[in-house]
Amino acid sequence: ERQLKADPSFNRLNSGTQQRLLQQLHQMNAMSPEQQQRRAARVEMLERLTPQERMQVNMSQKRWAALPYDRQQMVRHAFHDLGSVPPDQRQTVLNSSRYLGAFSPEEREILSDLLRVEPYRQPMP
Repeated sequence: ERQLKADPSFNRLNSGTQQRLLQQLHQMNAMSPEQQQRRAARVEMLERLTPQERMQVNMSQKRWAALPYDRQQMVRHAFHDLGSVPPDQRQTVLNSSRYLGAFSPEEREILSDLLRVEPYRQPMP
């Protein structure tokens, strides 16, 4: 934090942005090394997207937040489960009868968008 506050480019940012960055730094420092690695991988994947694709992911995050609580939880659990599916197989699984029957087209689209920036997680044995 001290190094960040000493950086001239950081000091040129408005106070709200500085506070947000410091809060994110504290959150990162509180994470386990595995969580930090996943967060860094997610940010890297997000940076590889086009601006339009990034906007689509952001909109899907907002759409997810607007779902009723019970649907948010279902989508969250599916997102967690699909994180352990290799990225090249996720769309196939998402279009399987299991997901077609359990989720609306909008919910599957939200999942698809959010999974674009979710690193692969090895399934637990």
